[in-house]
Amino acid sequence: MKLAAAQGAGVDRANLVGWMRQVIRDLQAMPRAPFTTHRISPAGLNIETHYDDPDFAAAYTSRFRNVGVNDAPIDRLYVLTGKLPGFQAVPAWHDTDFLPAAFHAMIKAAGLRAAYPFQARVWRFFDTRSRVGVQWTASPDDLPPWDGSAPLRQHLHWLLGENGLRLAHAATLGWRDRGVVLFGKGGAGKSGTTLAGLTAGLSTVGDDYVALVDGPAPAARPLYRGLKQDRAGLARTPELDARTAHIGDNWRGKVEFDPDQFFRGATVETMALRAAILPRIAQASRPAIVAARPQALMLALMSSNLHQFAGETDDGMSFFARLLARLPCYHMELSADAAANGLVLRDFIEGLPAQASARELVS
Repeated sequence: MKLAAAQGAGVDRANLVGWMRQVIRDLQAMPRAPFTTHRISPAGLNIETHYDDPDFAAAYTSRFRNVGVNDAPIDRLYVLTGKLPGFQAVPAWHDTDFLPAAFHAMIKAAGLRAAYPFQARVWRFFDTRSRVGVQWTASPDDLPPWDGSAPLRQHLHWLLGENGLRLAHAATLGWRDRGVVLFGKGGAGKSGTTLAGLTAGLSTVGDDYVALVDGPAPAARPLYRGLKQDRAGLARTPELDARTAHIGDNWRGKVEFDPDQFFRGATVETMALRAAILPRIAQASRPAIVAARPQALMLALMSSNLHQFAGETDDGMSFFARLLARLPCYHMELSADAAANGLVLRDFIEGLPAQASARELVS
């Protein structure tokens, strides 16, 4: 079988749309035998993933937190890492003068989504009409370091958007039928605060990337399985520090582990949100949660959530503005005492209303 899209040395604005569609047609026409197939359902999406490498498939699939699917349409993603005959050599991008904004405008008009190829030998795209996407690299070594912790993040961003949700760099903590979302750039204390909350008996849907539901009843849903914490943070929970000593550090010097292995019932499938919190490492003598203006959280969001996908037209500003208008906003001054941080959070969340307030129901 001749694979038309895999031939040729390069891609430019003249053949970009046709090339992407031909890649999808070629992959769709292939027999299933060369692929390892897994069904995943992060945040309730219904995704059929096809891999050219069974070992890579196992590593990727283990990262997702699957939850129940509610009549979501089936999306299909092909994850290629140079093992499939005809798809070893990744065509180069030969049109660097075609800037990202024009790139995205053209493909969006054609019913496609794609990541601008800033990184050589990495292509990510999705056809909104056929609901088929592709991640194509010549080798897993070509993927960025964060990919192992948040696989298919770009495609999840598109698929969540298609279903009215938003991929967010955020953490969550909850108690029974209510929860909070924690925003802040890397190093602000989100992961440490999540760990402190779990130690105090709270639950989570994630501490790095989660799916957010906007509307009269804001909620969060899980995407990935792992929780991340550096060794210094783990040392504040001595028992957990000892139990994770055998786990190697990831690319950012953090330990990744499944919280359900250490905290019974730690992860839930959905969490009703009742407040938004911006943690601050203040080394306070006692932790405190104080009211904040939504604008303060929006400023933090601008550095950690907006413009993550360079060149794409992004409605993130309006999404988060609506969310913060519905949720009361707070600062949390973190102390050096992790246990105290967790207990203060638990007391705070227990005191939140179990049902949406009138303010939250304003559309």
